[in-house]
Amino acid sequence: MKGIILLAASAALATTFTASAGILKDGSWSASGCGTMPEAPVIDSSSAEAFNQSIGKLNDWQQQIQTYHDCMVKEANADSSAINQAATQEQAKINEAVEKMNKEVTAAKKKAEQRSPSSPSMAPPIGSMPGGAGY
Repeated sequence: MKGIILLAASAALATTFTASAGILKDGSWSASGCGTMPEAPVIDSSSAEAFNQSIGKLNDWQQQIQTYHDCMVKEANADSSAINQAATQEQAKINEAVEKMNKEVTAAKKKAEQRSPSSPSMAPPIGSMPGGAGY
């Protein structure tokens, strides 16, 4: 069951990250629509005038980095939501398939027992089905 969910989640991730905001490569996520992270300015302390100019550049950088941060968070949240929705949908499909198979097994067992009332009771299959305790 875990393998199936991981496979489904991996497929959902691959689909999500090729169609959605961020990029997932080699286990590392990055925003794709925010540009590059602004480089911090160098603080020049060689004189009061140079220092004051550096502070002006720092203030500009702080606005740029805040814009970049907000964009990155927005993309990350969009990707996280898309992944959650895709994984939840895939889990629902898996659970529906397991439930369907459990019902089919129960019906088949009942039918087989009705056809052969003198035979020994049918044993449940070895191990339970994913997502439930079998039939």
